[in-house]
Amino acid sequence: MKKLTVIFCSILLSLSSFAQSTIPAHFDECVELMSTVWRLSGAREYNLCKVPKYAQEVDDYFSPFKEHPVVELARRYQHDAGIAYDAVVAYALHLNVIDDAEIMFDDKFLKGGDDSFDRWSDEQKKDFLKPLNDFYHTTNFHEWYLKQQELFNDVERAFSDINKKVDYDWFKKFYGMEGGSQFRIVLSLLVGPNNYGCSAKLKNGSDMLSPVIGCCELAENGDFYYEPNSVLPIVIHEFCHHYCNSLNAKYWSKMSQSAEKIFKVKAEQLTQSAYGNAMIMMNETFVRASVIRYMTAHYPQVHENALVKEEEKNGFILTRTLCEALKQYEQQRGSYATMADFMPTIAKAVNDFDLKNYIKEEKKAAKLDATYKVSIKNGAKNIPSGTYTVIIKFSKPMVEGISLNPSSSGAEFPKFQGYSWPNDKTLEVRFLLKPSTQYGFTVLGSFFKTKDGHNAGKNKEINFSTGK
Repeated sequence: MKKLTVIFCSILLSLSSFAQSTIPAHFDECVELMSTVWRLSGAREYNLCKVPKYAQEVDDYFSPFKEHPVVELARRYQHDAGIAYDAVVAYALHLNVIDDAEIMFDDKFLKGGDDSFDRWSDEQKKDFLKPLNDFYHTTNFHEWYLKQQELFNDVERAFSDINKKVDYDWFKKFYGMEGGSQFRIVLSLLVGPNNYGCSAKLKNGSDMLSPVIGCCELAENGDFYYEPNSVLPIVIHEFCHHYCNSLNAKYWSKMSQSAEKIFKVKAEQLTQSAYGNAMIMMNETFVRASVIRYMTAHYPQVHENALVKEEEKNGFILTRTLCEALKQYEQQRGSYATMADFMPTIAKAVNDFDLKNYIKEEKKAAKLDATYKVSIKNGAKNIPSGTYTVIIKFSKPMVEGISLNPSSSGAEFPKFQGYSWPNDKTLEVRFLLKPSTQYGFTVLGSFFKTKDGHNAGKNKEINFSTGK
C-alpha cells in the first residue's frame, strides 16, 4: 500500500512494450461501490481522488446518503476494527452483482485465503452485506455506475499504455511458480494515489491476483494520464506482493527473530508510512528488492545502487542484502528451480545481517545529515486561511524536490498549490487553506537529499488549525 507522498523525482526509463498478451485492466462495480461508501464515511484514504471531475460527480450524487446505515456501519468498523485501506477493496473483490440486482459473496474463494479480506470478522462480513445491498438499491448505484462508463473507458485506454510495458512472463520465470494463478488489474479513481496488492486463494487451488491501481492523474490538456516512470514499478510491485508475501509467511519462523530486531531500528519511520510490523517490513523489502531486479534486468541503464540507496533511506535497510541474495538465486537457477527452494538462503541472509555495524555506520552518517526548521510550529492555531506559504530552511545545500505526507493525527492534508526553491537551502511550499479547519502534514526528512548525498534526518509532523 502507498500513502500520499509528493515526491518530485523519478528514474528516467526508456520504456518498451512486450510482444505478449496483457492482463485485463478494468473498473469493478463493487470496488467503486465500497470505495464510495468509505468516501462518504469520511475515510481519509478514500478522499484523495486526483480526478476532480469524478470526485465531484460522486460527492454531488451521493452526499444525501451520508447517514445511510451502511455508511454509519463503515464509520464504526473503521473506528472499532481498523477496517481501512486494502481491507475495503478486498471485501469488494469477494462480491458479485447478480443480474444487476443483488450483491452476494462469490463462492469461488477459499475461506481464509485472503489476509486483507480476513481483517473483517465473519460477523462483520455478514452484517455489512444487507445494508450494502440496501444502499445499492436506494441510491440506484447501478444506473449511476453505468453512466460513468465513458469516463471509465477513457481511463482504461490511458492505462493500456502502461499495461503493454509490463513483462508478465517475468513473474513465473523469476519466482519459478508454475501456472495456477489468475491475473487481473482493477482500476479505481477513488483510491486516489494509493495502490493495493490484493490476492486471494480459490477453491480450485489457484490464486487470483487482483491489484487495485489508483494514481491516475489529469494531464495539462485534461486527458487521463498514468506517469510511466512511477506507475510501471507500482504495477510490478503489486504483483510481486502475491509471491513475496506467501513465501515470507511460509518461512517466517526461520527469520522472524532477526526481522523483529531490525524492524525496531526503523519502526518510527516505517510505521509513519503504514508499514507497522516486522512481517510487513519484510514483505515490502522482498518486493522492493524483486522490483529492483526486474528493473535492472529490463533496463540496463538503471543504476541499481541508486535504487537500493533510495529504499534504504525509505527505512528498508535489508534491501541491499536481499538484492545480493536474489542475484545469487538468478546465477544458480540450476540449483534452485523456484524461489521457494531458495528461501532458506533468504532467511540466512536476514539472520546474518550485521545490525550492530549498521547502527554504528548510521550514527556516523547521521552527523552528515542536514537539519531543518519549519516556519509553522506543530500545534499552531489561528493560521490565516487562503494561500499560505510554509518555509522550510535547511542547514546544507539541498537537491531541489519536495516530500510531504499527511500527519498521523488524521487531520486534513492541506490543498497543495505548488513549491519553489528561492535558494538551495530554502524551500517554500504553498497551500490553500480553508477557515476553521484542522490540518496536518509530515515533512519526510529522510526523503530530502543534500547535494553531498545525505538527507535531512528525522521526519517532523506539523498539525495546525486555521482561524474563522
